[in-house]
Amino acid sequence: MWCWRQSGETLATPHHHRRRTASGLTTPQRCIRRGMRGLSGMSATPWQQQFVSADEVGLEQLRTAAQQAVASIQRPDGPRSNLSPTQLHDLIWATDICPETGTPLTDVLKEFGSSVWANSVVPFDPACVAHLHPPTMIPSVVTEMTIAVMNQSMDSWDQAPAATEVELHLMSWLAHLMGMPSSGSGVMTSGGTASNVLGITLARSWAASLIGVDVLKTGLPPQATAWRILCSDQAHFSVQRAAAQLGLGRDSVVTVSSTSSGAMDIAALDTTITEQLAAKNTIIAIVGTAGTTDLGVIDPLDAIATRCEQINAWFHVDGAVAGSYLMSPQLSPMLHGIARADSVTIDFHKIWFQPFNASALIVKDVDRFDLLRVKSKYLDRGDEVPGMINLVGRSLDTSRRFDAAKVVVSLRTIGRSAFAEMLHHVVALSAHAAQQIEKSSTLMLLTKPTGAMCVFHAVGCDADDLRRVQQNLLMAGDMVLGRTEIKGRAALKFTFMNPLVTFSDVDNLITTVESALQAITVTKV
Repeated sequence: MWCWRQSGETLATPHHHRRRTASGLTTPQRCIRRGMRGLSGMSATPWQQQFVSADEVGLEQLRTAAQQAVASIQRPDGPRSNLSPTQLHDLIWATDICPETGTPLTDVLKEFGSSVWANSVVPFDPACVAHLHPPTMIPSVVTEMTIAVMNQSMDSWDQAPAATEVELHLMSWLAHLMGMPSSGSGVMTSGGTASNVLGITLARSWAASLIGVDVLKTGLPPQATAWRILCSDQAHFSVQRAAAQLGLGRDSVVTVSSTSSGAMDIAALDTTITEQLAAKNTIIAIVGTAGTTDLGVIDPLDAIATRCEQINAWFHVDGAVAGSYLMSPQLSPMLHGIARADSVTIDFHKIWFQPFNASALIVKDVDRFDLLRVKSKYLDRGDEVPGMINLVGRSLDTSRRFDAAKVVVSLRTIGRSAFAEMLHHVVALSAHAAQQIEKSSTLMLLTKPTGAMCVFHAVGCDADDLRRVQQNLLMAGDMVLGRTEIKGRAALKFTFMNPLVTFSDVDNLITTVESALQAITVTKV
């Protein structure tokens, strides 16, 4: 620790002499603050005042700014405003991003509130039901601010010592929750797609290692042209994206037919495996989906795990949607077999109700991360002291936020019982929607929901009719409604992510959709 003298000289202050004063600051900290405010005792310049500090003055400034930020939040009357894309473009692009002279923060926050937040989607509105886009919880939101204040960088231990242990603790807890052995661990990522890409990257490196190839060093071997990845026809598109980015190509992904419920058909999987092996292809990985994006359906994970063991393929589970079911004694049996996976995607910013971004990849054997570790002379050197772990060795990112903090704080605050109640409620909302749709003369349920999504069609309507309904509701600011396609059939979708939504709210949503359908029917005539 160093302290500025008034003359500008430096003075080394031994660690054991860091006495705290009445203000709570150590003597060196007081010297640094004094030095930042100018050696001659002058007040800080405007740019100096913008930095966060942990002394009394700095924390009070932060408190005031945080209160101003909260006061600036404006929301539309509904799930979004009714401004058109052109109107929004003109409004936002009128802002001078960086004026010659800075604008007071209070004014900037107010402008942002009226132009941006007032015209944003409102995830906690009952009519925001299109996507896996959750409302957020107060413990997570306030922790986001402390994450930004402390600004730990999760690539190396010397930039985030305590934060590294928090993330490792969370990863170990998740692995244990899944039933994995003590060797299970993981790493935080930016989202479900990033976690899937990381999992399939490990699968590719592992497949190469089985034939004595270090794919990170020498690239893909000739045998890679015959490598195949299997997943259901309802799996997330990130599986194809991963194959493309890894040099295997999208054509290396072979889709397996799903049943009428939307889950992978095991008989079809067996047929596909037989066909691929007969064609002299090597199945390096099979991806099981724990919660499809549209239907929320969970593949038969245990049966898939057995097939992976039989052909020595990597078993990756995309648990981005339904991974949170691990928290519920009532729902967790649907994930039977997840403990046998080599890697699992968990997406906290879906039905764990966390702010974006927060995801993780969990592996059954932490040593598998060595397959992608690249040492560097300045960061992850390989000569660290015992117990020091640099998480960059597990990640495709280098610098990374301390997102594990908000997950841990919120889970500790809520507790497992209350969390399970939240899960049960969003699933019950979907079941209630299905019951009401079955009573409707206008709407038609496509399949009985098993999770938080309810997918339906409209009697006598084609794909363009559903497009018009969805877009009309969106442009009017009345509803953010989902629209998709299930086995070639156009559909509308409710995705219930908000535990505060009531059954009465669901009834109102259905009435609104029925009215919108009636309106386009009139215009067609």
